[in-house]
This record gives sequence, structure tokens and C-alpha cells, in this order.
Amino acid sequence: MLVKDRLPKEIINVCQILTNHGFQAFIVGGSIRDIIQGDITPEDWDIATDARPSEVTNLFNKNFRVIPTGIIHGTVTILYNDIAIEVTTFRKEGDYIDGRRPVEVHFVKDIIEDLSRRDLTINAIAYDPISGVISDPFNGIDDIKTKTIRMVCDPHDRLQEDGLRLLRIFRFVSQLGFDIEQKTLNAIPHHFEVFEKVAKERIHTEFQKLLHGAFFQKSILLLEESGLLYQLIPEFSFDEFQNILPELKTNRIKLTMKIISKLPKESSPRLRFATLIHQLPILEKTSKKIFPPFQEVCIQELMKRMKFSNKEITNVTHILSIHLLPLPYSIMEKTEDRNYSIRKFQHSIKPDYLSDYIMFYEAKEKVVRKGKRLTKELKSDILERAKIHPPIELDTLVVNGDDIIQYLEINKKYASQREFIGFCLEILRERVEINPQINQKRTLFPIFDNLKRILSQCTTRITRKVRVVSTDHIRKLYRNGSPEYIRWENEHTYSLAKWLVLCLLRKNFIVIFDGTNFNMPAHPNHRESLGDKFRKYRPLYINMNATEDEVKLNLYARDQEKSSIKKSDADLSIFRRYQDLLQTYPKALSTPKEYDLIRISSRQPNFNTKIQDIVNLIRHNDHRFIIISGNVLTGKTYTAYALQRQLEELEI
Repeated sequence: MLVKDRLPKEIINVCQILTNHGFQAFIVGGSIRDIIQGDITPEDWDIATDARPSEVTNLFNKNFRVIPTGIIHGTVTILYNDIAIEVTTFRKEGDYIDGRRPVEVHFVKDIIEDLSRRDLTINAIAYDPISGVISDPFNGIDDIKTKTIRMVCDPHDRLQEDGLRLLRIFRFVSQLGFDIEQKTLNAIPHHFEVFEKVAKERIHTEFQKLLHGAFFQKSILLLEESGLLYQLIPEFSFDEFQNILPELKTNRIKLTMKIISKLPKESSPRLRFATLIHQLPILEKTSKKIFPPFQEVCIQELMKRMKFSNKEITNVTHILSIHLLPLPYSIMEKTEDRNYSIRKFQHSIKPDYLSDYIMFYEAKEKVVRKGKRLTKELKSDILERAKIHPPIELDTLVVNGDDIIQYLEINKKYASQREFIGFCLEILRERVEINPQINQKRTLFPIFDNLKRILSQCTTRITRKVRVVSTDHIRKLYRNGSPEYIRWENEHTYSLAKWLVLCLLRKNFIVIFDGTNFNMPAHPNHRESLGDKFRKYRPLYINMNATEDEVKLNLYARDQEKSSIKKSDADLSIFRRYQDLLQTYPKALSTPKEYDLIRISSRQPNFNTKIQDIVNLIRHNDHRFIIISGNVLTGKTYTAYALQRQLEELEI
């Protein structure tokens, strides 16, 4: 059990020096507990002695460096061959009035009296390596053998003294895997008011140790059972977490605990905490989804309150921003290259977080059993291909921001043009990700010509103050008329269109946004962000409320307009597929109630009168941003330009 040969010679030498000068010297605390367990190498060494701090300093300061780390509480640190040894005088403590520290300490001569002030029996053991004497007045050795966490004497007295001890109990569960004695566990809920007095910084330090423990899952489950979790993170006590999810027949807090129990032992602390709080965004936005969408502000506020560092916040928020991303093969079309799909997936995940994503996905899958399964073959394929075909990052491009500035003649003093540099780099990165072989200046520079056409839409001096911005037009400029269409272009097209809208609004234009199908399911982020981003410009929403017969008329007119456009059943099938969404436009677009919504058909008899009514509304309410949405055959582009003409005639 206690083998002297397992002690570093430095520890024995310090005890020997104290003993030679007539003082008692005992190794105490976690180091003795670890040695008794037999399979843990102590990292910290503490010696208790009846020598006063001044006497310890006088004995050792000639040959060693002595630091008065806690002199008021009787502690000095001796640095001996790279080992920091804390030497503390036997003491007993006065009353605790702030729930954290005693008002005063009294030095004593008895090791038993010193041990009686400690929190847990497993930490109240002392060993004299010179005489071989073991002091274990509270049967801590037996508790180590039975793997039991028990408070010294009355748990109510110990917990009332120091609120941090409530969390320390669960920290030791996480590190050691021990069970909590029932009397100690029952006492915890009676001392939450003392826990509230503890500094957030001290709580954070203990909680970090808990997150790193080998038995984290067991600790968190007991933390929730005791109720202390609800003191640590009060949001868990809100009704949203207690309401039953009909699909799973359990509430969100129980679902969280089940997922945590499925995390592997090698999971990282950042993943463990991300898993613990992944349901919190439900408080920011009402949702009946099993896994609520990521809300960064909600998570940041919580972690700042809990004193996490900026780096820790970044790590956890990234995990929560990616954990709902679909597996790469579940979104892959037959025509797409599999290596590209993996690279694109890994770029979204970021290589350093791939293992976190997989562990989280597997844990959720074991509990919810919904969605595409992450089979062993698929998991192996993802990991292997990620090694062979790493994602393309911005710093791997042969061009940089300076090249874009020079080629596009960008003036960095304008915020709008600085923003455009970022868009360009990301577009080039995606192009190279599709085909890594084009990562050469001679093949990338021609793409700049297409981007320059978009930039000119912002920089060209135009006398008119009403502009129609079409995502379809942006896409054509971007592709330079090429028929090639790739799904990820939707994101770039929308980002560029939104950038152009903002540039024009800053210049006091009235902007009519012809958003091609952006109220469809393929564009959830667009629906959610549009209203909020441009709220100050008083958005006005127009829904093209065309019937199927009117769509047929539009299709015929389109055929007459351009001989290259043929009648297409595909166009009508698209309309039918989204007809329900078009009829429930506010819900599809997530339009806030306070925003104006108008329904119009380009084929209705009073169309011109309706346009004039809209113009009057724009003038009266000072709407600067008008959003028109509908299928390509509903006449939205015709409506957009009719509205533009009316506004220009009135010289608004």
C-alpha cells in the first residue's frame, strides 16, 4: 500500500531534514491517496509539519529556493530539483462567514487536529515516511478501497464551511470514478446558497478538472441527480428543458444526459461541454426540433458568465455550429466527385474538429437513431480520405488579397470594397476545392474578370435611385454566361447579392430584391437572416401569388420572348412542388409579424393599380428595401421592373 520506495528522494529528504531538527513531517493530501490506490503517479506533493513557516524558511532557504506562496495560511513552497513541494504548518480553522475561507487559522501541534479540518476522508490521510507512521483517523484508506467519497465528520458542517466543496465532490468522482456516500449526496441540496457565494473563477477551475476526468459521464449524471447542475447552469431548470419531446418521450435534459453517457472516454473536454449545452439554444428560439439550431450569442453569454477563455468559447461554439451538418455522402449527388465531397465536408468541419464531430454524431445516433447511420465503412472512408485529400484553405491558394486588390483595382478605404475581397477569396477557394488542378494564377485570374463585373455593379455611377438586384443576374455575371451550375453557387450568389444590396442601401438607393426562389427549403439561412439584417431599411415583402393558369401564360410569353427558351414541363413541376410554400410565404420566409406583406399576381386585371398602391405604400412608410419572391414563372421579374419604372417616374 504505502511503499517508501515509491516516494521521490526529494520528498523523503525534505521530511528527513524537518525530522532531524525536531519537527514532525507527514506527506498528506492527494499524493498519499494516489499512492494508496496504487495505479496513479502523484503530480502534487504536500507535506504537513508542526514547524512554523518562518522555521521552514530558515531551514531550507540556504540550499533551496523557498517561496512564501501562502504564508498567511502557513504554506511555503520549496523548489527542489524541479519538484514544487508545498510545506504547510498544522492548523485548525476559525469560522467560515463567506462560504469560502475561514476568518482566521490557528497553528497547532497535532496532525489529527489538522486532518479533521479537511473535506473528504480520502484526503484526510497522513504518512510519515521516516517513521512509517500512518494517521488515518477518519478511515479514508477503507473509503479508497471501497471507492467511496465521504465527507470528514458531518457533511452538513463541511459543506456549509466552503461552497466550493459541493463541486469538488463531483470533480473527484470524475477523476477517480468513486461513488458518493448517500449521506453526503443527500446533504448537497441543502447548501446551494453557500455555493452561490463562491467566485466564478474558482468554480471554473474545479469544473475544468471535472471536464478532464476519466469518469466524466458518471460525474455529470450525479451532478444532475443532485440538482447542483441546475445551480451551475440555471438555464437547465427552465420549462423548455422539462417539457416532453413527443417524438422521443423524454425531456431535453434527460436526452442530454443520455447522449453524454454515450460519449467515448477519449472525448475531449471541449466536446464534453459542447454536448452538455447543445440544447441551450432552445431558449433563444422556439423550436420543436430534437436538436435546436445553433445560436452563437446564447452560448457565448453562458460561457463568458462561467469564465471560459475566448479560446475555449471558440472551440465549443465551433463544435455546436457543425454538429448538425449532414454526413458528406448523404448530400452527395451521383455526379459529384466523392473526394470533393469529403474535402468540402472537412473544410466545414475543420480538420482539428473531425474527431469531435464523429464522436458527437455517433453518441446522438445511439440515442436518437434517426438520420443516416455512420457505419464503420463510412467512418473509415471519411477519415482516410480526409488524410489523402485535405480541404483547400485560403492560405493554400496561389493568389491572395493583394492580388485581388491589384487586379480588380480595389480601393481599400471603402468598406464595401474591403468586404468584396473576402467574397472573392472564398469563391476562388471553392473553385479550387472542386478542381485542385486549377490552383494556378493563369487559371484563377480569368475568374477575376467575372468577379469584376459584379464589383462594377456597385462602383458604377448611376443616376437612377431605384435598382433591381436579381440573384439570377448575379449568377450569370458570376458564371460569365456559362450553363454550368453547381449547388454551392447558391451560397455565393446570395452572399454577393446581399453585399450589393447593402452597398446600394448605404448610397440611399431604393433596392428591389428579386430573390430567385430564396424562400425555398434550400435556403434556410437566407430566410432567417434577411429581415433582421436589413431591418433598419424597413423591408417590404411581396409574394407573387400566381395561379397555375397564370404560370402557363407566363411560360407561353417566355417562349415568345426568346426562341431559345422552350416550353418546359419541368418549370411547371417546380411550380407545383413549391405551390404550398408560395401560398404560406410568411412562414416559409420567417417574416416577422411587424413587416408588411403584399400578395400580387402579374396577370391580375388590376395589376397596374396594385403597383401604384405599392408605390404609395413605399412613399408613405419610407420603405427602402423591397423583397419579391416566387417561382421563376410567377412573373416576379416583370413585377420588379414595373415597380422600378413607377418609382422612377415619381423621382423618388
